[in-house]
Amino acid sequence: MEDGLGTHVAASFAAGFVASVASNPIDVIKTRVMNMKVGAYNGALDCAMKTVKAEGPLALYKGFIPTVSRQGPFTVVLFVTLEQVRKLLKEF
Repeated sequence: MEDGLGTHVAASFAAGFVASVASNPIDVIKTRVMNMKVGAYNGALDCAMKTVKAEGPLALYKGFIPTVSRQGPFTVVLFVTLEQVRKLLKEF
């Protein structure tokens, strides 16, 4: 693809999607540990293992759609703005 606005938007959204895929399980585990009753888990790894055993691996992706809906557009705006500012400064 040629360097342009379309390329920047596509690459930025892909980066936001990948960031959501990578961060969502960690966020789910963190939330469960923070909201646990005393003694429910012995740490984050124990929480992850018990969650996967009880609910399956897709349980780590609860709330994935809201995460992508938040992170995708943010990443697009951030990186497209960054590239446009770099382009303006290069011409200046």
